[in-house]
Order: sequence, then C-alpha cells, then structure tokens
Amino acid sequence: MINVSSISEYVYCPIKVYLRQSEGCNIQTPAMLRGRLVHEVRRGFEELLKRNLWSVNEKMNAKTIFEILMEDVHEFVEKTLIKYCENNDMDPESAKTISRDLKDDLELESWLMAVKVWKIVSTNQKSGSDIADMFFPPVLLEFSIENLEMKLRGKIDRIEIMDGYYYPVEVKSGLPPIKGVWKSDALQIAAYSLLMEEEFNREVSVGFVDYMGACQRRPVFMDVNLRENLLNVLEEMRMMFHQGAVPEMVQSPKKCAKCEYSDFCEYAC
Repeated sequence: MINVSSISEYVYCPIKVYLRQSEGCNIQTPAMLRGRLVHEVRRGFEELLKRNLWSVNEKMNAKTIFEILMEDVHEFVEKTLIKYCENNDMDPESAKTISRDLKDDLELESWLMAVKVWKIVSTNQKSGSDIADMFFPPVLLEFSIENLEMKLRGKIDRIEIMDGYYYPVEVKSGLPPIKGVWKSDALQIAAYSLLMEEEFNREVSVGFVDYMGACQRRPVFMDVNLRENLLNVLEEMRMMFHQGAVPEMVQSPKKCAKCEYSDFCEYAC
C-alpha cells in the first residue's frame, strides 16, 4: 500500500522513500517537526476563528472585530508549542522563533479578515453565524481514505464541500514557486482526487494547495497529463518497493547536504 504523502518524497528523492520503507528509517528532522506544528496550529486557529466570528455584530468597528477574532489565539499557540517541546524534544530557542513568527502571521491574517468582516456587517447587516458560513464552508479535516484496488491510501488535510462538489486541499508550510504549484504537490492533489472519486462516486476536477508561508492558495486542475504522470509515478514506486528497482539517481550536492538520510545512503555526495 502506497501512502500519498510518500509521493512528494519520491519526486524529491526516490532513495529517501526506499530507505524509509526497506530499512525502517523514520528520522524526524526539525523541518518536519515545524511542518507538523504549523499544521496543528493552523487547524486550531481556524476553529477559533469560526467560534469567535459568532460574537461579531454590526455595531463593531474593525479593531473590535480583530480583538474578538484573536481571543484565545496566543494562548492556544503557546500551549501547542509547549506540547511539542515536551513530546518531540524541540529546541526551546527554535520554539520561541516559531511562536513569534506564527503569532505575527496569525495577527496579520486576523486583521485582514477583521476588515473584510467589518465591511460585510456594516453594509449587509449579516450576523456572526452568517459570516462564519461565508468564510468557512463545510469541511472534512484530516480525512483518512484508502483504496485497496489502487493500493493507495492517505490522509487529506482538508476536503471542502461547496454546492455538492468536493475539493481536496493540501496545506504546506513553505513557499510556492513563482507560478502554479510544485510538481510533488500537484501529484499529491491528483492522488487524493483519484481516491475521492472512488470514495464519493463523483468527479473531482480541481484541488488546491495552501502555501501558508505566502498566505496563498494555488489551484491544481486534474487534466489528462497530470493523471498520466501520477499513474507513472505510482507504477515506478510499486516496482521499487516490490522488485527493488530503484530509479537511476542524479546526485545533487544541495539536496544531499541537508538530507537526514545521508549517513545511510550510498548515493550521498
């Protein structure tokens, strides 16, 4: 069974996936811990925003709305960081830097949302619950999904549901390329789309990647080329796992230098 999350690693470096699978190596780097932490904070932040929006009314100005949106946010970030430091041996100084960056980002996003909400409530006299529905459509979070026939499984960060259509959303803590999305991210969305089509018995024509490092959402369209590319990658991965057919490697000093598997890898520069 191939895990969708390993597709991204395979595109970056097939040897990493091979070592993790065959040697049982599962090294957690600081970058991986940070990514998991950012994911968890983002999920909690969204839940707090949805809850806090219910307290908004048409008599409030943008500053008051901002203060309401930020209620309990800083405390939640601190508690999450403490948990990660205790459970994952995260460096305290790194945790402080991450905490500061996250709080700055969440405050900026809350200000932008506060201005949008203020314009809506002051002109349309919408209730807080109406606004929460506008900004946050029905969503399935951390949705586990698998297909035995395809021998593929994964956990989708978000499935957003609008007008009967289902959209997979992958959340990334880093930055996007200048245009579009990274190839590995597009393949992940394509894999989730295939799984969702079987699970929900409906076509999935588009998904999204949320690059939190740039506060941007980029679309991924499920065209024929992307589907074919995904199927080719999955076939290569199956051959690697079951037949030991490791693809030819093109060494990259930059990649190898920061790879957590360099001590185990015969291809390392």
